[in-house]
Amino acid sequence: MNQALKEYAGWAEEEAAAPAEDPVAELMRARKDEAQCALRTWLVPVADDIDRCIREKYLSRILQEMNLRLVNGDLSQLLGIPVVSERIEPREMEMGSVTCWRLNRTDFLADVDLSVTLTVEKENRDLPVCFRFCLSLWFTTEDGFAFEVQELHLAENKPDRSFWKLDRFLVPVLREDEIEAGADRLWENCLPDKREPQEREARTLAEKLGLNILEMRLHCQNRVRSILFFREGSVLTQEEKAPGEEDFPFPVSRPVPANTILINTAARSECRDLDILHECIHYEWHLLFYRLQKLMSTNPAEIRYRTVRNSIGRPSCDPLRFMEHQARTGSIALLLPQGLIRPRAWRLFQQASAYPSVNNYQNHPGFRWDRVIRSLAEEYRVPRTTLRRRLIQLGHQAARGAVNYVDGKYITPFAFSEDHSADGQATLVIGRKALGDLYHRSGEFRQLMSRGDFVYADGHVCVNDPQFIRPTEEGACLTPWANAHADACCLRFEKVWLQENEESVWLFGTLNSSEDYIREYDRFLDRRLSLSARERLARRNRLMASMPAAFPEALVYLMENRDEGRVTVEKLAELAHVSDRTVHRYRSSRNSAYHPDVVVALCIAMHLPPWLSRLMLDKAGFSVKSYGPRGYYGEILDCCFMDTIGEVQEYLRSAGYPELRLQEE
Repeated sequence: MNQALKEYAGWAEEEAAAPAEDPVAELMRARKDEAQCALRTWLVPVADDIDRCIREKYLSRILQEMNLRLVNGDLSQLLGIPVVSERIEPREMEMGSVTCWRLNRTDFLADVDLSVTLTVEKENRDLPVCFRFCLSLWFTTEDGFAFEVQELHLAENKPDRSFWKLDRFLVPVLREDEIEAGADRLWENCLPDKREPQEREARTLAEKLGLNILEMRLHCQNRVRSILFFREGSVLTQEEKAPGEEDFPFPVSRPVPANTILINTAARSECRDLDILHECIHYEWHLLFYRLQKLMSTNPAEIRYRTVRNSIGRPSCDPLRFMEHQARTGSIALLLPQGLIRPRAWRLFQQASAYPSVNNYQNHPGFRWDRVIRSLAEEYRVPRTTLRRRLIQLGHQAARGAVNYVDGKYITPFAFSEDHSADGQATLVIGRKALGDLYHRSGEFRQLMSRGDFVYADGHVCVNDPQFIRPTEEGACLTPWANAHADACCLRFEKVWLQENEESVWLFGTLNSSEDYIREYDRFLDRRLSLSARERLARRNRLMASMPAAFPEALVYLMENRDEGRVTVEKLAELAHVSDRTVHRYRSSRNSAYHPDVVVALCIAMHLPPWLSRLMLDKAGFSVKSYGPRGYYGEILDCCFMDTIGEVQEYLRSAGYPELRLQEE
């Protein structure tokens, strides 16, 4: 046994002697440590609010109105006692909170709370008393900001209105059901004769709202799908490369008229109609926000941001996020109205329960929703991912397991428990690129994957155990039981969006945060005779003790003693994308100049766990480092060891790494 093998065996013996921490428990501990971080940093926009607007621009007019009502005797009549004050001085009136209500896209009501000190006649004496009033103002923004005084109430008689309530930035405060109802009303008001989704066209709705639609290819803006112009503006455009040309044409500035939806043809979009409806929601529901910012001399296209630190969660003072949420939810409600989609989808789901199982998989809700989504997507001519998102939005959380498009293909539909479906921020699906990014960013995750306790399979990171994972020639996939209980054996991930650059960050979670569930999980493993962490270490020791020290003999040994059965030279060459002669040479020539790419390919082709692949590289005279020209070896050995070589090569290309060189020179 060579020195490296002795050192590894000694480490394994020490680990086996110490109480081993279960991978699930270790993940729970790491997640708990993340949650205990003292402060988190958020970026929120610096936007002007209606409180500041009224204080700076209209408070003097409100004071004039109150003095007019004082002179006319309205205040005495409202209070029911004589008011002897001759005039209300500015220091005697203080403005409180402002409650706003949306009347239409250009008008709103503002109920302004006022505290006014008045001298009243009481018990034959003149006494100063502070009274609280509510003054209602009707604002219109059709041609600048203007208001009319509507009514004055005592604060305790403040009216409770049935209009949409606005926040201090004049953004509607809407529940999900109010967004749905608002989307339905928009169709009824603009196109009352169109009832079926096939008849309701996004471009027709935009025209009814008075919006133009232009399509241009924006310069260096491949992530912006559409832009709404409330007023005239300009954009920098760049045409496609001409046939035979290597360079793009020079960018050109083009004018855009007011009330225009600009579709960026350079950006990928799952549904252009959805982009148009998204901007229609902004135009109809969020014009007041734009008019307020314009009045206060702020350009919404150039919103400044400030940093907020807290330990609770994202601050609520972010109107842009509220508006984007409403536009995303409202646009898909316009595209697929719930009154039509919900009953139709449920009938198809019930019919799908009669379908037989496929490839020994259970006919669980994931497969049923997959059939429903494919059928409705074809019927309504919308993308499958859009329809899936709509069903989840309508409360069908099991649809998360259907039509998941990962790494250029749809993965097998899967199912999970209701406990997982209650966590709307978590997902059991992650692509290889996101997995690689997380591997580089998180030390805990990198350590977890390097031990081989988890394996990437069919869009999931699953416990590496035969009862959950089965290898195939196309790569690893979940067993039928694991496919129907994905949350019991696969890691959860959380996708967090960074506002400053609109990029996403993945955080890994636990199998389940419930302590009772973890105990049940342990008992389940015991019932199925699965190896514990300590038993796995002992098994590694036995394997290393019986495995030859030299690379050629070790390769022969592994080919003869694989868990999946003996592999022939021809089969290994096919799986590793190398020639038969290469495998023969690596098996027989002890002093041969091995190529590290070929050694890595042989390890992945045999689905060796990360620790064993590193040992084989060491026997061949190489080491796995996290830096240098081959710094990506650790990533693919840890995260892709159950994949095919074709999938590994595709991942390396997409991640910007050089492909494995497997052809003999």
